[in-house]
Amino acid sequence: MDDKVYVVGHKNPDSDSICSALAYANLKRELGEDAIACRLGPLNDETKFILKRFNLENPLLLKDARSQLMDIEKDNANCINEYNTMKEAWSEMLGASNRSLVVVNDDEKLVGIVSTSNLAMTRLMLPDEIEYLMRSTNLESVAKTVNGKVVLQANDFQLSGKVFIITLINMDNFDNDLNRSICIMSDGILKQRQLIEGGAKCLIITCGQDVDESVLRLAKAKDCAIIQSDWDTMNVAKVINEAFPIRCIMTPHAMTFNENEYVDDVAKKMMNTRFRSYPVLNDEGNIVGAVSRYHLQNYRRKKFILVDHSARNQAINNIEEADIQEIIDHHHIGNIETDHPIYYRNQRCGCTATIVSQLYQENHVTPTEQMAGILLSAIISDTLHFKSATTTELDKKTAQWLAQIAHIDIEKYAIEMLSASVALKDATPTQILNRDLKSYDIGKYHLGIGQTNYHNIEDLQKILPEFRKNLEAEVQEKKLDLLVMMFTHVMAEGTMFVYSGPLSYIMSNVIETQFDDYSGYDHDIISRKQQLMPKLSSMLKNM
Repeated sequence: MDDKVYVVGHKNPDSDSICSALAYANLKRELGEDAIACRLGPLNDETKFILKRFNLENPLLLKDARSQLMDIEKDNANCINEYNTMKEAWSEMLGASNRSLVVVNDDEKLVGIVSTSNLAMTRLMLPDEIEYLMRSTNLESVAKTVNGKVVLQANDFQLSGKVFIITLINMDNFDNDLNRSICIMSDGILKQRQLIEGGAKCLIITCGQDVDESVLRLAKAKDCAIIQSDWDTMNVAKVINEAFPIRCIMTPHAMTFNENEYVDDVAKKMMNTRFRSYPVLNDEGNIVGAVSRYHLQNYRRKKFILVDHSARNQAINNIEEADIQEIIDHHHIGNIETDHPIYYRNQRCGCTATIVSQLYQENHVTPTEQMAGILLSAIISDTLHFKSATTTELDKKTAQWLAQIAHIDIEKYAIEMLSASVALKDATPTQILNRDLKSYDIGKYHLGIGQTNYHNIEDLQKILPEFRKNLEAEVQEKKLDLLVMMFTHVMAEGTMFVYSGPLSYIMSNVIETQFDDYSGYDHDIISRKQQLMPKLSSMLKNM
């Protein structure tokens, strides 16, 4: 397994979540770690604008923290061609650590599995069964098995499967059915000619004996193949019945796993199977390794660094199965637990990107123009151009430092960037709601709060009727007590609120102006975390 660490933000990622993950992964790589930035969902319009502006690819989409087969240590697959012989399979098996061979065809595609039990069962077979298997062999395989060379080919090499060891001095009473058989012997021109005349399909001449010209002529006339081996007759006799191809005894349609499967799912499937090792395939059907129960019991979990969140309901699915290395966040301390000490950086400021920028400075690494540009963009986004109540002097100071590196005019760029996130008329209500939706549990109550920007009030008013209907449906589907959508002006001139749910009535005590039972406006509230949530939390805890 490699030592990769995944840097991820929260679900329904905003610009800070994506940009901080990208920049922090870049810093980690500068410091010699194999870090990769990931996202947990689709990018919003603002983030797309930022990445395009600084010529960066979208981070890898990751949906689950559980380890996959591609993440863990595996054995190299011991591959053998389906037409290799039984004898070759035994030789390969002796060198295989997992006592299992992966059988492939000429295109290197999986066709079966050979285990030690597959090979050993031939020792218990009846003579008729062995003869049946030997009918499948060819001349080259026979020669290879007995360490011999083909002296004479046969045009029609079809065998009966019978093998005879010829040691008789007098062949007059040798009445066995020699037709299409293999006969093993050493010297004796007369005996060799008698065997050919009797219908033998292949002579194996042992002890390195030369073949007489008269025998060769007769064998050619009778279409009988001849193999010459330096081994003695007994050694040849020991291995001759291992000349058939392993495709005859392999287990076809063997259980396989895809490298994208999760380790715990694979472990469950293995419980009722008997093989020691199983092939692992990629999406193209190519063999990339072999996995056994040992690997599933002794693997390292995926490593993660979480940025811009520390709550389980905002984290990647199955975060409890991950090995969390670090958390970098500027929100409240959430409920994610670890089983060992980690580096936890939680700081009061307007943006996680501000903390990441500090980490660059503390490690004496100057970000590139690209990295400085996306970090600056995240700060402008999360602080609404420094007008959010969460903004600190550190955010402003850091933004100036980054702007110098990226050669950006903050004022001009802020208007350009924030305007990129206000496309309301071309998006569905569900898309708008989920651009930046966060879930909260306060006591027994379940809340959802989404937030996006707008530029023209006319565009917002056009979508409100349909948006309100969708909000009601979302409340039912998500079983929420309160769902609030904040439409905040790009230049932080105030927020339009639309809400639904059994607790909607409490919003009248939260916002400045209430239009009706399900909407209102507030000139001052522009921060979900710093302004709206504290008010809601205080009220609900006292209910």
